[in-house]
Amino acid sequence: MTTTITEEAMQALLARIDALERRVQTAEDTEAINKLTRAYGYYLDKALWDEALDLFTDDCSIEISALGVYIGKKQAAVLFKELLGKGPAKSDENGLLWGQLYNHLIVQGIVNIDQDGRNASGRWRCFMQIAEFGKSAVWGEGPYEMRYRKGEDGIWRIRKLHFYRTYHTPFDEGWAKAKSPAGGVRAHLPPDLPPSVAYEPWPAVFVPPFHYANPGSGSRRYAREDSEQV
Repeated sequence: MTTTITEEAMQALLARIDALERRVQTAEDTEAINKLTRAYGYYLDKALWDEALDLFTDDCSIEISALGVYIGKKQAAVLFKELLGKGPAKSDENGLLWGQLYNHLIVQGIVNIDQDGRNASGRWRCFMQIAEFGKSAVWGEGPYEMRYRKGEDGIWRIRKLHFYRTYHTPFDEGWAKAKSPAGGVRAHLPPDLPPSVAYEPWPAVFVPPFHYANPGSGSRRYAREDSEQV
């Protein structure tokens, strides 16, 4: 027996197939971004700056705590190698030296793919253990808000990164006794733009805007007005 499919049924079937394909693509894109962000954390762990820089777009912008905004790959290299890389993770080459610890545990990720399928946002939490053996040790913690872009090669990269410092306190005092320094712009390695947000870290309380609405209520009370902002 031959079954005839009406034009309406065919269109409904094609629409269902299209929706399923988009769901699969979104799932694959989300997992690719998860891997990208976790890779960033692992490269930071060992001060592998060149490896970390390869994860960013050429027109990237990076803002860490109150250091200001560094725009483009060249300035990103200045931030990672000359500023962060001259701290506890200092080295003339990529990689940590003996007695240096620079752990960055990036967890609690929430990723949302834009409707265009080419851009996305993510929020993550970073817990840091930073030390120089026999000299100093600090705890650090705060959320990341990121924007991602899929290139023409089909690879996702980080386009915007903003780390908000919650605290940065000595290991022996911890956040129970020590206030977190606010930090600030480094005059000898100036950013392209000043800090985009003024806030005080621990023990003050600041809620970095979420890139997403409340998934239960749809409320955007604590969400960003513009999804492009980080």
